[in-house]
Amino acid sequence: VREAVVSTQSTGELINPKKQRKKKKYQNSGVIRLVECRVERFYTFLDYVTGGLQLNCTIAVDFTGSNGDPQSPRSLHYIGAPEGNQYQQAWLAIGNIIQDYDSDKLFPAFGFGGALPPHGQVSFEFALNGNAANPLVPGVQGVMDAYKTALLNVGLSGPTNCAPMIRQVSKMAMSGAQSRAAQNYYILLILTDGQFTDIYDCIGAIVEASDYPMSIII
Repeated sequence: VREAVVSTQSTGELINPKKQRKKKKYQNSGVIRLVECRVERFYTFLDYVTGGLQLNCTIAVDFTGSNGDPQSPRSLHYIGAPEGNQYQQAWLAIGNIIQDYDSDKLFPAFGFGGALPPHGQVSFEFALNGNAANPLVPGVQGVMDAYKTALLNVGLSGPTNCAPMIRQVSKMAMSGAQSRAAQNYYILLILTDGQFTDIYDCIGAIVEASDYPMSIII
């Protein structure tokens, strides 16, 4: 390929060394013609970040009943853990890294599979801060605070449907891709305890989002 790129010749013979040694009249096994040759550079994620790409991270926390009673030490949502429960630890580990690449450090924070007050209606994309019109919370600690408040007010329910969250962030990514402003890349961080109930719908949502600048971390 390298030779083809720098060469001015567009054709070449296909030579079989074994036949060439055995047959005196052997000329070639055919001729290959080069119609087009291009060298394309594939940029890494780090290339985009160092080039001024802005990351936008959305957090989605699993509020389904399979996590266990938050009052129980066995629950992944256990509210009495001095060092934070497993959801809090996971967010701290990831959030403290991601926030350095987020220009405004405002995170859209959601929950899914929870029963909302006052009527216990199950939602698969509710704002952790209780403000559906503006789910943004400031910084890593802002997410922690909103999560704690939601845990005290939202009941754990189900099922574990995550396709609505994937589609919501993919709409953000589609809008960002069409914007002429600075380049934006969208990350959906899903913190969950197990398999999605709507797995086939999730697959469809992921396929739909595959053309947009977006990654999903589970």
